[in-house]
Amino acid sequence: MKKLFLLPIAGLVVSCTMTGDIVPTGPDSYMISTVACPACGGTTKSTTMAYKEAGEFCMSQGKRLLKSSMTNDRWFNEAGETVLEFRCLDEDHPAFIRADERRDSDIIIEHR
Repeated sequence: MKKLFLLPIAGLVVSCTMTGDIVPTGPDSYMISTVACPACGGTTKSTTMAYKEAGEFCMSQGKRLLKSSMTNDRWFNEAGETVLEFRCLDEDHPAFIRADERRDSDIIIEHR
């Protein structure tokens, strides 16, 4: 009887997280979506899973991960969802080397 009771619980734990396929969105650009239930860590776990999968994907190509954008969301049941858009680039790629890719200008304005 105990074994029959533990089977549904084991099924819930195994199905607690889900990672979608990595989808190409452009040249060297990709997107991945992950979901984790609250008991497995919610948004924190889904973010970790997305970065891990994306990093392994880029490393398999001999490249490095560069995040383009990321959104986190919580569902009504507190499950966490992460959508990570990223690029796989060589270490010597100018976008990877640059510390702040989003800065529009090299001019810094100081307010005194």
